[in-house]
Amino acid sequence: MNIRTTIFSAVLAGLLVAGWMSTGAQAQDDTKAAMKKDKTGTNPVNFTHDARIYNEFLWLNTAGDGIQNITTFEFRTPFAGGKWQFRTRIRYAFIEADINDDGIDDLDESGLGDIDFRFLTVPYLDMSKKLAFAVGFETFLNTASDDVLGTGATAFGPQAFLVFFAPFGIKGTLVAPAYQHKFSVDEDEGRNEIHQGLIDIFLLWGSSNKQYWAMVDPQIVLDYENDIEFMLIDIEAGTMLDKFFGTKGHSAYVRPSIGIGRDRPTDGSIEAGYKIIW
Repeated sequence: MNIRTTIFSAVLAGLLVAGWMSTGAQAQDDTKAAMKKDKTGTNPVNFTHDARIYNEFLWLNTAGDGIQNITTFEFRTPFAGGKWQFRTRIRYAFIEADINDDGIDDLDESGLGDIDFRFLTVPYLDMSKKLAFAVGFETFLNTASDDVLGTGATAFGPQAFLVFFAPFGIKGTLVAPAYQHKFSVDEDEGRNEIHQGLIDIFLLWGSSNKQYWAMVDPQIVLDYENDIEFMLIDIEAGTMLDKFFGTKGHSAYVRPSIGIGRDRPTDGSIEAGYKIIW
């Protein structure tokens, strides 16, 4: 583990401790009512019926020029009386890259990417302490139409995260540190096994009228199989589109990202999306 990971782990621990110490008394009914009115879809433990389509354009970290474009359709819905949430994501990808830096595109493919789905539940939620704990299990399917458009493996990804509401006494914010352990159970011939740890800290601010939000999402990927690690930092700004559509639940956002570390797969990306909640 290098110094970057050590520092980031220390920040994670500090956020956990600070978030726990900052929890104070608040009326549970008021908080639940606020969650019900929230149509931004940014609260990870507020299970809603929603659909989202977003497009991400990536600048690849290759020897020569390389770009990738991924269009994703995502659907989420609660079930079992709202105690569980189901999510699935379907991707269509395009990649063009000069791997050898010889002026010739070694990769030029497009088609279906990998599909994944997840089951998530919240076994602990105490609004008086402004604290929630969620666990989930994600499955990644080997569905890509071409080798370069997917991982070439079927993988599982159990995950767990905490949510601190209004940490440090700042209204309209939440912090959600998370960890996911991803491992493959079946790989195509010639493809490497997947064994990764994903550390994620989701820091969110939302306006009091639930019309705007901003988010910072630093992520560390620890690739145990290939002994590499890198960081991605996403920044998101979003707005509700209720006035434009005349009904509640419509929103849009933009999300730039930057890759950090020698082994980063991308130098940066830009994502834009539209979401509807009902």
